[in-house]
Amino acid sequence: MERYLIKKISPSAGVKRKASDSPANSTLAPAKRLQPLRPYDSRSSAVDVRDQEGKYVRIEYDSWKDQVTACIDQARSSTRSKEGGIKVLGALLKAINACPCKPGSHGNNKACHISQCVTAVYEDNPNALYRAATEPCSCGFAWPSCTDLFHIRALDSLADSLDKQEKHVAAFSTALGLIRLDPAHPIGYCRVARLLRNLTKNKDKQTAALALTTILRDSQLDPSHDVHDLTVRFVRSGLYNMEQYRRGKYNQYHMLLRQLSSMLDMPESKRDPVEKLPHELLTMIWSHLDTDSLMRCERVSKRWQKLVLSDSVLWSKVSLGRPGKPGRFFPRFLNKHKSIRSLTINDTSYFSMTHDKLQMIMRGLPSLERLSLHRRMRLSNPDGPEDVPKLLGGVQGKHLTKLTHLSLNKLDAHTTGELLSLISPSLQVLDLQGFSAKNLNGVMTRQPWPSLRKLRLRMADDDYDPKMHLGQVNMNALMKLAPHLEELHIKGYGLKFVDLGLHDMAFDKVPLSDVRPWQNLQSLYLGSVRSHDPLEDNFQGAFVLPALPNLRSVEILSDSAHLIDYLFTTCDEPGNPLQGSVNNLTGTTAESGIASAGWPRLEVFRCHGPICTGILRKGLVEAATNGSLKVLELAINSDWSLFSHRIQVDLLKDWAFTSSPSVHHLGLYHFNWAQHYSNFDGQPFIDWLQKFPNVDTVTVAPGRHSGLLTFIEKLIAHPQIKALYFDPTGLSSPEWYEITEVGKNYGVKLFNLSRGPLNAFDGGHFDGASPNLGLRV
Repeated sequence: MERYLIKKISPSAGVKRKASDSPANSTLAPAKRLQPLRPYDSRSSAVDVRDQEGKYVRIEYDSWKDQVTACIDQARSSTRSKEGGIKVLGALLKAINACPCKPGSHGNNKACHISQCVTAVYEDNPNALYRAATEPCSCGFAWPSCTDLFHIRALDSLADSLDKQEKHVAAFSTALGLIRLDPAHPIGYCRVARLLRNLTKNKDKQTAALALTTILRDSQLDPSHDVHDLTVRFVRSGLYNMEQYRRGKYNQYHMLLRQLSSMLDMPESKRDPVEKLPHELLTMIWSHLDTDSLMRCERVSKRWQKLVLSDSVLWSKVSLGRPGKPGRFFPRFLNKHKSIRSLTINDTSYFSMTHDKLQMIMRGLPSLERLSLHRRMRLSNPDGPEDVPKLLGGVQGKHLTKLTHLSLNKLDAHTTGELLSLISPSLQVLDLQGFSAKNLNGVMTRQPWPSLRKLRLRMADDDYDPKMHLGQVNMNALMKLAPHLEELHIKGYGLKFVDLGLHDMAFDKVPLSDVRPWQNLQSLYLGSVRSHDPLEDNFQGAFVLPALPNLRSVEILSDSAHLIDYLFTTCDEPGNPLQGSVNNLTGTTAESGIASAGWPRLEVFRCHGPICTGILRKGLVEAATNGSLKVLELAINSDWSLFSHRIQVDLLKDWAFTSSPSVHHLGLYHFNWAQHYSNFDGQPFIDWLQKFPNVDTVTVAPGRHSGLLTFIEKLIAHPQIKALYFDPTGLSSPEWYEITEVGKNYGVKLFNLSRGPLNAFDGGHFDGASPNLGLRV
């Protein structure tokens, strides 16, 4: 039977009341539940509030939010006194009635309301409470539906205030009304569970016992009914409705409901995702965890341990940090994870890496392809002990053909040499950091490297020891022993281009191959040099590097003119350049050198030292013409030459061949066209910039000059530039602040080169990733 409500036909605003509007002329209408108010609907510009005479008054929504917040704060700080509680309840009711959803009042008799909700939670259908909450009350009252968070919080605060005033039945009914207001929000279920738990704990008190009896009677349950079971059913319904009808992200009330289920020892609180999710999805989730987290997952349960250990994909890449006592558990760990393909030990000093542990790694991991051993502490004896046993004992002469990638940091030279001798036939990528050049030449020249494709030799700032004599890396040995290199990255070392008189080393006995060395070299990176020797002695020997036509990235971040001479020009045997780059910057090209055959595939060229224009033309003209060149950074002078003599280049005339629409990153180092050193003139660079229509990133490091402010401001205001890297050495603090403000006004990103040079375009990921061709904005 359909229930009906008395519905009055309200007169329109501003129209006089007619006789037909009397109560006698009321009409019957079916009771309909109000439509749920959407969150954006409740954000109307104004809401209706009843004044003291019962008339509606329009107020702004923000004012109503402030009113609700003030009432909630007042309710939290209120005492349990009767007078203070009445004021709080009145303020909360006034704020709730001001909500745009226009909530009504059910009346004082809440038995039908309580009975309908409790009956629903005892049904077998888990959706029963949600259905009951969205339907009108059994008495015919249409409960309001609202998703406005301020309305929900105000009603929750009202239930809490009623509970403080020991009006427990009214508080329970209000909490059920909170569920009806938004059945998908967990706050109502949390309030109901909390009220029932408090009543159960305080059932010895007269008010609590009377409230429990009234609630059970109105719920049509036996007075001896288990209240704990009723609480569990409400929480279970809340968990179900929260998962099925949740609209937004989880918040603190969702977590609180989960905690309540755990406190009530419910089976829903002990859900195991392993039982619900397929194995493929679990593998995808676990694959995003690091090794330490995976080892914690093993300790969750036996089922988790079995699944985690049996999945070989998860243990293909392992990274160990700082284990406390690895010597005791390391053999057991290797036995459990023999499918490891990539092993990284981030700190061998804490790991106590010994020859025995290295033997366990090399013997116990037959599928190992990548090995990285890093030591954070500097070695007291970088050469290593000489009286230790051989690394693999009785299996000398056998090579480990699986290992293809090796990265070593601050290991002693003796252990490194033995390890490299075992893997040299199969090694493709080698990364050595923190070694002196003497030890590098020793470990690299013991055997050939037929499969080596990528080599990186680094001496970082934190690896540098003032007592360490770095020396020079023997480039002739690298060419002979690793002829198939594709990437070469050297930073922090001097270079020796030929061995002068020392012909008793192992690499001199290696037979020359028919293949010309380094013809597949695609990336050449030579970083800054750190050495105790004078600059002229950092690069020794006669020219040996052949033409390298397949280079795609050339980065020479040292401004030494001697290094440029040895790379790009021909030298005699004592090491004197036959065609100097500094003294003849605009001269003709050399007939030999790494650029003598041109670089048609070149994408990145960065050189911080002066180069002969003829050599530059030979190397860059083809790449600039065919559109492969993307990044171009050049230098006119070297840093030291600015104090002795300066070389001037007409950029528009001498370097016109570099202009290309494919270049998006342009840079220039050590330049000044002013007649006096105290002044600065960079206008020729701005004119040269016009020849590159697609450049959006610029790097300028003119040197130690004054008067840079105007030049930098012109670059910032240039319509093409979106990012600017510059050296502010000649700027004062007020000028630097002015430049930053100008950059903000024009929307140009500014970067300070004095805090460190640009990262290598090819050195970001050395394990096989494609090079980063510039810093596009």
